[in-house]
Amino acid sequence: MANGTLEISGELGAPGVLGAIVACVLNKPKTITKNINVKSREAMMNTEAECAVASRFNRNSFLRNTSLLLSLYWRSEEKFFAWCALIALVTLSLLGVATALALNEWYKHFYNAIQELNAHRFYTLISVFLGVVCFSVARSVLTTYLVDIFALKWRRWLTNYYLSEWILQSPQPDQVERHVDNPDQRIAEDINKFTYSTVYLACGLLYTLASVVSFSVVLIAISGSASLWGVTVPAYMFWVAIIYAVLGMYISQKIGFKLVSLNNHQQKSEADLRYCLVRFRDRNKKGYGKAMRSSEKANLSNKLDISLANMRRTVRVKVRLSLFTESYGQLSLLFSSLLAVPRFFSGAIKFGDVMQINSAFGNLCENLSWFINAYQDIAEWKATTDRMISFDEALAQQVKISTSYRDLIRLSN
Repeated sequence: MANGTLEISGELGAPGVLGAIVACVLNKPKTITKNINVKSREAMMNTEAECAVASRFNRNSFLRNTSLLLSLYWRSEEKFFAWCALIALVTLSLLGVATALALNEWYKHFYNAIQELNAHRFYTLISVFLGVVCFSVARSVLTTYLVDIFALKWRRWLTNYYLSEWILQSPQPDQVERHVDNPDQRIAEDINKFTYSTVYLACGLLYTLASVVSFSVVLIAISGSASLWGVTVPAYMFWVAIIYAVLGMYISQKIGFKLVSLNNHQQKSEADLRYCLVRFRDRNKKGYGKAMRSSEKANLSNKLDISLANMRRTVRVKVRLSLFTESYGQLSLLFSSLLAVPRFFSGAIKFGDVMQINSAFGNLCENLSWFINAYQDIAEWKATTDRMISFDEALAQQVKISTSYRDLIRLSN
């Protein structure tokens, strides 16, 4: 160093460059000579990117990263629409729960009217049922429409955001592929899956939570008590439903826990195959010899075999999971009837009460079992979200490196 100027040889490697920069900062040089060659600069940027991405991945949790990913849209210029759509979907979900409660009460009066041979009440309740069904259909259609529109607008905004980050903000877009595979697929396909699945699963979860609370209250009120080994158990059907659902969730988790990693690997293998096909198409325009074509054919066949092998493993897990979930759902109907009928035969309750209990028990078990029924969707969403998070991390670090690099150039001038 002379006269506040540090000369750095063009032959320095990345560690030497980093050490020289630290020395410059500590000694507060006035200028930095410009003879850092391009190779050294790129090596420095790649090394910093790898360290920064690894550090951030180890530090952040999945939930925190997901919340950051979700907050992008809710803080954007479209946040007014996002919040309005969210409020509308919450309202529609709660109306759906209210409709289910109304039908549950309807079962009681309808089947009691049949038992009492009350024709006038029977036909009156038929008209009530038609009105409730019309309202339920309209709510369901409106919910589906709003979910699709919401997911579409979210996807459009998020796609434009990541296109800007990848193409405009990143100093070297190709460097992102050093840390994540197939960024084009993440933008074209993963964003679509992420936005729709997030909205769909969030609405399902909200409806489920509201239904669990509502039908728990109903079942506690109407199920009565039972004596077990001399001990009276109040609201026994409520506790049976809880135990039944918890066992179902545990078994489904044991059967399907591999789906997350399998789905993640499937997305990667499909993207690799598509990338190789596109690469062959582009290279083939320049002309391929017979030997090169044979090599490409073997490579593509290998990529296809990897994808199909993973798909076969996924199918086996899904078959086992579907076998359990279907059996679980059908047995719950028989189970509730067996528990409620003894009180009917003893004259303690009417036939309408039995049907109301069956409906409440079925609704509670179904909603408590939402995790079981949605397990495959949740697994696919988790795999997609993991890929989105890693892509976001890599882009964020590239943007940081771009800013640091521009600062370095500014100092050198």
